[in-house]
Amino acid sequence: MLTSTNVPEDKRSPFLALGILSISFLISVSNAVSGTIPLMEKYFSDVSRANVELLVVVPTAGVLLGTVISGLVSNLLGKKYTVIAGLTISLIFGIIPAFFFSYPAILISRAMFGVGMGVFTPLSVSYITDLFPEDTRNRLLGWRNSIGSIGDAIMLFIAGFLINISWHTTYLVFLFLLVPIILVMLLVPKQYDNIVVEEGGEVVEEVAKAKPTTNGGVIQLAIIFLFVCLFYSAIGLKLASYMVNNHVGTAADATRIFGFLVLCSIVSGVAFEKIAKWFGKYTVAIAEIIVATTMIVMAFTESIPLLLVLVLVSGFCNGIVHPALTARMVHYSPKDSMNFTTSIIIIGINIGGLVAPYFFQFFGGMVGNAGPGNMILWSGLFFVLLAAYDLIVVKKDQLTI
Repeated sequence: MLTSTNVPEDKRSPFLALGILSISFLISVSNAVSGTIPLMEKYFSDVSRANVELLVVVPTAGVLLGTVISGLVSNLLGKKYTVIAGLTISLIFGIIPAFFFSYPAILISRAMFGVGMGVFTPLSVSYITDLFPEDTRNRLLGWRNSIGSIGDAIMLFIAGFLINISWHTTYLVFLFLLVPIILVMLLVPKQYDNIVVEEGGEVVEEVAKAKPTTNGGVIQLAIIFLFVCLFYSAIGLKLASYMVNNHVGTAADATRIFGFLVLCSIVSGVAFEKIAKWFGKYTVAIAEIIVATTMIVMAFTESIPLLLVLVLVSGFCNGIVHPALTARMVHYSPKDSMNFTTSIIIIGINIGGLVAPYFFQFFGGMVGNAGPGNMILWSGLFFVLLAAYDLIVVKKDQLTI
């Protein structure tokens, strides 16, 4: 149940926005320690390579569990303390491999690190969608992507220094979680746990906890997110192999190209608000068509400079698709269920990333060619279908973005 309330003007202060955005600073950095894999393979000589690689990807499974329980924890503790609890869980379990060196201990700690991330990640979105009117909301959703990319770059940079000491020390990089913990404690008032800004700008306050619910629109949005992440992952999974197999360049060349994607994500996040105003309800479809075009051309390109341009354009447009789809959660989510809605969306995103390698293997067998270039080409064609479907959804559901 909601009731009108008076909210101090500091609700829209830059300090509150800073505190909320800081939650997103470390959302995408669980792979900051991926560089430790070769060193851990030597250390755990009696463990298979696949099981060593599992240490890097197992947080994703933890995120799925944490996302499921996030709403329950939020109902018990409120938004602020749930965020702090999730960040603290990730901090504690994130640094355990720096002190305990057995494989089971590290495996469990990495899974629990993901659980912590799953607990606080949905609230990084619902805080924005609940507290801010549409224009500010779109701006902050774009900035959220940028903040995540900046955090990714900083943490990878720090990890690059720590790994020179030892692979154990690299895990101390997660001490940086103290930064958002402190900022949330100081800058995000507990009184905003139950504040919601309605579409018309009216500020209301929840006075009773309603059981969170969902609907077909939310499930549809989660499935769209799943397919966007699934098909876009073809670039990350297949481009390096395509370059090497076709003698376009080396794996190192591909790594350098991917390095520019961080900058690209930062720019797209900052530009999102203006782009959303220019293209309105066609923002997602236009961005997906451009992604499709770049991926189709990519599959026939044998020039490193052109590949760099195509990857950057694709990365920029993908950085527009995500906040645009996220903004639609306000339209679809039932009242009092934004945290639950966000959890469902995050589950869709993570499933898309998890199944991607197996999907491309299966689909490649179906079409008789699982080559990396062919999978990039098909992913581009699938993006055309996503764009066409989006035009139908925009009209059917009367979306404004």
